[in-house]
Amino acid sequence: MSKSRVFATVLSSIFILSACSESKAPVNLADFTQKLHALNWFMSGSQESDFDKAMPYDEVYLSQRHALLDSINAQELSQFDASTIMYLKIQQRYPERYLSWPVQTNVLALSQAYFSPQEIDTWLLNVKRRLEDGAESNIYLSRIEKSQLMDYLSDSDHQSDTVNAFKAFLTQYKTRSGIGLSQLPNGTEWYQSKLNYYTRTVQAPHDFLRILQDSKKKGLSKVAFEWRSVGYNKPFVLAFLANACQYKSGLNWRDHFIDIRETFSRCEYKLDNDNLYIAAIVAEVDLGVHAFSWSQQQAMHRLQSKLALDEAQAYALLKNIVFYPASIFVLLEQFKPL
Repeated sequence: MSKSRVFATVLSSIFILSACSESKAPVNLADFTQKLHALNWFMSGSQESDFDKAMPYDEVYLSQRHALLDSINAQELSQFDASTIMYLKIQQRYPERYLSWPVQTNVLALSQAYFSPQEIDTWLLNVKRRLEDGAESNIYLSRIEKSQLMDYLSDSDHQSDTVNAFKAFLTQYKTRSGIGLSQLPNGTEWYQSKLNYYTRTVQAPHDFLRILQDSKKKGLSKVAFEWRSVGYNKPFVLAFLANACQYKSGLNWRDHFIDIRETFSRCEYKLDNDNLYIAAIVAEVDLGVHAFSWSQQQAMHRLQSKLALDEAQAYALLKNIVFYPASIFVLLEQFKPL
C-alpha cells in the first residue's frame, strides 16, 4: 500500500473517531427554550439578537429545527414538555414543509425587523417554489389559507416585483377541494396526531363526536357569546379563560409557546353550561372540517345555526378552527360530565 493511501486511511479514521468523541452534549432546557424561541421568532415575538434567525421552513430553518429537537436533555423535561417534544418531532413527518408560510402569523410584516428586503423576497420565492413542489404531490393550500396570505400581502409595507409576482401566482393558484387537514396526503393521520396531543388520549374522531353529541344541551337553538375576533391570533379555546388564569408557557411554537393543555390543567377552570355548549359546537365543527371533510359552507351553517354569530364572526371563528386544529379538545374532560 502506498504511503499516500496509508495517510488517507489514517486521516479518515481520525475523522471518524473525532466525530464519535465530539458528539454534542444534550442542551439544557433553558438554552433549548431560548434557541427554540429564537428559531421560531415569527410565533414568539423573540427579540433575541444573539442567534441567527431563519425564515420559516427554508432549508436553514428545517435543518436547525431538526437538530434542535434532537438536542434537548430529556431528563430535564416535565411530562407536558416531554410530550410536546415528541409531538413536535412527529409533526415533521407531515407535509407542512410545502406550506412554508405559517398562516397563523403575518411573517411578511414581522420579518422586516430582522431581514433585508432582498432576503424577504428570496423567502417569498421559496414559498412559491414549495407550493409548486407540493402541488406535484397533491398538497395544496385551502381557500381560507390562500385568502389569509392574500390579505397579508395586500396589507404589507414591503412591496416589490417579487411581492407582485407572488400575488399574481396566488390569484391563479388552485386550492384543495376542502378546508381541513383530511384533504391533504396523510392528513387524516396528521389530524389524529393533534387530537392525541391535545386530549392526551388515543381515540378516533368518531369517538370524540359521540362524546360531543352526548354533551350538548337538548332543545337549545342558539347561544350568544362575546368574542373579539379582530386581532385575536391565539387558539380560540384560550378565549374561555378571559382573566381567570394565566397562560402557562410551553414549547409548542404553533400555539405561540403557550402550553394550552397545562394551562387548563393547572387552572382547573370549569366552563359554565353555556360556554361548554359553545365549546362543544366549535369542537364538532373542528371534527367536521378536519376529519369528516365538511365544506366551508357546511361549517359556516353549523356555526351560525347553533351560535348567535353574524357571517363575519362565524368566518373569523372558522379561520381559527382551520389554523389551530384540534386545540379545542383540551376541554375533552369537561365535555364528558354533561
